[in-house]
Amino acid sequence: MKIVDRKTFLKLPAGTLFAKYEPCVFGDLEIKHDSLRNDFVTSGPLASRVMSDGSNDFFDKLQWAQVSGESLPMDFGDTIRDGSFDEKQLFAVYEDRDVVELIAQLSEARRVAHLATTGPKST
Repeated sequence: MKIVDRKTFLKLPAGTLFAKYEPCVFGDLEIKHDSLRNDFVTSGPLASRVMSDGSNDFFDKLQWAQVSGESLPMDFGDTIRDGSFDEKQLFAVYEDRDVVELIAQLSEARRVAHLATTGPKST
């Protein structure tokens, strides 16, 4: 991982995995898409990508899930414009080896959770 300024960040390619950063504090994990003149497009925080039809629907679904315990479908395909324009914003940019390790850990977590709910496969 490396920490870069906004000017450097805007030059990075689409597909860059990052978190907004201020000294010793990381924001949510996001994926950068296209750079615009002085802005960029992002998938937004990956942890909050509940499928919805706008902010009212989003909040209604979250409140219902909290009360009901029901699963919510996720939507990782939508993008939004960042729109913060903070020239002093820093970014923690995850490098290829970091992304490979994260994918490996997510895959292992999925495997372990799946085994816990289904039991080991018999061969």
